[in-house]
Amino acid sequence: MSRAQPTAKKVLQLRPRRPTAAEPASRVAITVRTHLSLLQGYAEIMEGLSPELTREILCVMAEKARELGSALQPFVDQTPAARPAIDDYRRVRERTRQLMTEYRHLLGRLHDTVSEAHGHVGGAGGTLS
Repeated sequence: MSRAQPTAKKVLQLRPRRPTAAEPASRVAITVRTHLSLLQGYAEIMEGLSPELTREILCVMAEKARELGSALQPFVDQTPAARPAIDDYRRVRERTRQLMTEYRHLLGRLHDTVSEAHGHVGGAGGTLS
């Protein structure tokens, strides 16, 4: 007996999944998490070891740190043009100071207004003599 060929309606075409933009970042995040866990584990192991073993573990940790840096490198832009100018930082810092000064002033006024309101409300509802 020969088997009947499935009809076109019942066949599900599987297309290769296209990688999303976040996929490389997800892989790097897993790599970073793994390397950090290893480094933490090595640091915990080092307590109380001889200087020779400590040196070996530090060499392994240095290699893992290099691998970690390499994994993160695509996400770090080293070009100076990509960094904002120092004047931008200064302007933002000055604006932040101004906003904090305004905030403190407005907060003080709010406290004064609330205190006044409590004074007016505190006299209300008293008994009439």
